[in-house]
Amino acid sequence: MKKVKIYVDGIEYEVEKNKPLLQSLLDLGIQVPYFCYHPRLKIIGACRMCIVFNEKTGRLMTSCNAYPEEGMSISTKHPLVVENQKYLLQAFMTRHPLDCPICDKAGECDLQNYGALFGPQRQIVPVSALEKERHQLDWESDFLEYYSNRCVVCYRCTRACDDVVGAHALYVEERGFQANIAPTIRPMDTSTCEMCGICVHVCPVGAIISKPFKYWTRSWLLKKGKTICNLCPVGCEVQIEYGVGDWKSKDKVYRTKPTDELNICAKTFFGYDVLNYERLRTPKMFGKEETRGNLANYLSMLLKRDPENTLLVLSSYMSNEDYSLIKEIVKRTGVMVSTPLSLDLLPFLSSYGEYEGLSIKDLEDADFYVFIGEDITSTAPVLSYYTKKKVYKIGKVQRDSKLKPVMIEKEELSKLEGKGVIVFNAVGMKAEEASQWGKYLKDLCKEKGFGLVLLHDGNFMGLIRHIPIDWISSLPEALNRVKNLIIFGEDLLDYMSIEEVEKLFEKAEHTVAFSPFEDGIAQLAHIRVPMDLFGEIEGTYHTLMGEKKAKRVLHKFFDHTDLLRSILESLPTEEKTPAVLKGGSFEGKRFVHLYRSNWITKRSENLTRLYEKNTALEEAIRLGSL
Repeated sequence: MKKVKIYVDGIEYEVEKNKPLLQSLLDLGIQVPYFCYHPRLKIIGACRMCIVFNEKTGRLMTSCNAYPEEGMSISTKHPLVVENQKYLLQAFMTRHPLDCPICDKAGECDLQNYGALFGPQRQIVPVSALEKERHQLDWESDFLEYYSNRCVVCYRCTRACDDVVGAHALYVEERGFQANIAPTIRPMDTSTCEMCGICVHVCPVGAIISKPFKYWTRSWLLKKGKTICNLCPVGCEVQIEYGVGDWKSKDKVYRTKPTDELNICAKTFFGYDVLNYERLRTPKMFGKEETRGNLANYLSMLLKRDPENTLLVLSSYMSNEDYSLIKEIVKRTGVMVSTPLSLDLLPFLSSYGEYEGLSIKDLEDADFYVFIGEDITSTAPVLSYYTKKKVYKIGKVQRDSKLKPVMIEKEELSKLEGKGVIVFNAVGMKAEEASQWGKYLKDLCKEKGFGLVLLHDGNFMGLIRHIPIDWISSLPEALNRVKNLIIFGEDLLDYMSIEEVEKLFEKAEHTVAFSPFEDGIAQLAHIRVPMDLFGEIEGTYHTLMGEKKAKRVLHKFFDHTDLLRSILESLPTEEKTPAVLKGGSFEGKRFVHLYRSNWITKRSENLTRLYEKNTALEEAIRLGSL
């Protein structure tokens, strides 16, 4: 990483040679105004606000598309810089309405902040600031709203949609003062748009807003924190904003946002409302609230008394710390353990062998990708942001169509040459088919040198690294024979009908549900234990971005991890081997959809509305009524 010395306003600094000059100045804490620049997006130099004065050439230059050179001397305070930035800001203000009191971006708007920084503006052309020169565009969306007059035409939204997400759902209509950001297809909610919300986040003004957030609160009223999303295995860092809000609001989560990495998808951006949905806050035994101590004593007694007829069903959304504690509990009691992974992923691994995993960096270095199984964009949407090279596909194509995959057959894999990565989506695959793929890909990857990325739910890699695979019983067979059932964060309704689940709970002698929600299996269980969702968990996850630590941002009503520690302290130290049951299967197949991918996102009102709108359109097209 080569560095050079430059002079900024007469002070010497050492900066990276290959980093944009603007970013170097920002990293140094030097204030430079800008609209169109974003560290994750291609540089276009559209707004011209980031100009600096080059002392050697005696000219102004935009700092976003310039790079530091040895001995460069620039000024950010030269009279020409200040004069031109003020003029540009006046031009932006000419068409911008003075509607800050009703704009959702107020308090975090770049134009508002620069207006305060540069002082009162002077009208430079005879047009009222409230006069609407641009025609209004209706995006026909229940979730995104566009205000043409607020737009500063920075192209951040279109670049993010094209270059990061790859959805190509937006384009620029007309040019100059008449320029508008338009959806390629309307209604927006049923277009190629994935509702990731990145366009809302990168917009420097209030031109694109989130309707579910609109008018509910103000940015300065909210508390903020960063954590790791655990809804898929990518491991995106997200910001959660929560608080009391305005006079008519309750203490709740109001929105989630990405960081500058722009790693977020609809599951988190619009699915944040699950954090407010019918949450189970206190433990209950047989319909009455119970203390942590009594609960720990009762559960430890249950585990010790009848371990051979007791089953722990593990979720893929738990932390590594939870898995470590559960592993110790199983070792000390010999209780059975299972997980929905036994339906698809574990049959693959049983024939493939040990799986090491690849990182996002490994993906970016590949020459091509092969997607196998269900839509990658629906299971782990952000992964598709990093697979921009040639894509081959075996299996279902819906949202993955944005990557323009070349459809091939299984037999054609051996003909591919180069540095390839196979992305295998095990979600919903039948056990026999998954097992066949495991054996086939084991030989193929060894022969061709291909890398392999496995996809499933949440922290599945943490589960298989902490819980030995040969301990895990078949879920259908174990559920069929169990007397005492303890479920950690799984609703089972992804795999069984409500009638089958009710029958299962009626048959069992003791049922315990660790769940974030009051409804679902928690309603059927004898004992209900609150469980955390993202933003409430303090722990680590194995992700495609490496091991990531999640921070607790939100208030913790009950610590289920601490309860596991208390249970472990009451158990004998002598190690036992758990009984393992094999065989059995479910008839139904796990359903995969971008807006309805698991038992958590199913509870999001926002994602449910998006799912229903999209499926209604798909059904209308299928029936030929559109």
